[in-house]
Amino acid sequence: SCSLVVLTSRQAEALKADMTDSKLAAAEAWTSRQALQDLYQKMLVTDLEYALDKKVEQDLWNHAFKNQITTLQSQAKNRANPNRSEVQANLSLFLEAASGFYTQLLQELCSVFNVDLPCRVKSSRLGIISNGPNSGGGGIVTPQPSSCSYICQHCLVHLGDIGEEEERHRPGRLIALGKWIADNQPG
Repeated sequence: SCSLVVLTSRQAEALKADMTDSKLAAAEAWTSRQALQDLYQKMLVTDLEYALDKKVEQDLWNHAFKNQITTLQSQAKNRANPNRSEVQANLSLFLEAASGFYTQLLQELCSVFNVDLPCRVKSSRLGIISNGPNSGGGGIVTPQPSSCSYICQHCLVHLGDIGEEEERHRPGRLIALGKWIADNQPG
């Protein structure tokens, strides 16, 4: 397990380096970003305590989402940019993808660690078999309840961050999202 953790950490560092390589084509950077998201999601679900100790959730947000959002925002605000409309469309698509990622991650974390959020429809009610931490889910380490609450709150905070940015592009969504987040804090 220790060697797997070291290997995973090395993979993450290599992917982050790829994403900051200015010689890399946009499609290759996108592929590296997707791989980093998948890797960090797996780390968070498999060994949440270790992942939180290594601040994987912060790295995930900063390297897979925040940096790209900031770059696209800057390009979209530049009125002299001849590709401004395209950049704004890319920003909207990226925000949708980020929102989808964090929604799906939150759903998976709640399902795997049996966290009950008031608004969340349980997987079993949707006909999806639940993967509890002790149901043979491939060596999942059962975390402390406080860690589960923290990571769920982390996801909700970033869904709010993403929603605020989306609000600039599509007014009206933030009010509904803010109410949803306020109503669904883990207790």
